[in-house]
Amino acid sequence: MGFLLIYLILINIIGVSIILLEKNGIIPKVKEWGYHILELLGGVILMLPTFYLVKSSKLKKQSYFLISIWTLTVWFFISYIKIEILG
Repeated sequence: MGFLLIYLILINIIGVSIILLEKNGIIPKVKEWGYHILELLGGVILMLPTFYLVKSSKLKKQSYFLISIWTLTVWFFISYIKIEILG
């Protein structure tokens, strides 16, 4: 259980950092699929709320939002199954 938690914390820190760096213009624009890859790796847990906090235009696209919500649901399901198996 500890490995999964450490992994999710690290990938979420990376995802939020990329969002903030892009928003401040420090790095060039990241394409949607780049964010989706980070979300699928587990970064969706903090990336989605960060997009709302920085008022990103990405969430205005319904297709992006639906994929992100689907990814979040899958990660919650994975986490739930992992917790149930380990007790």
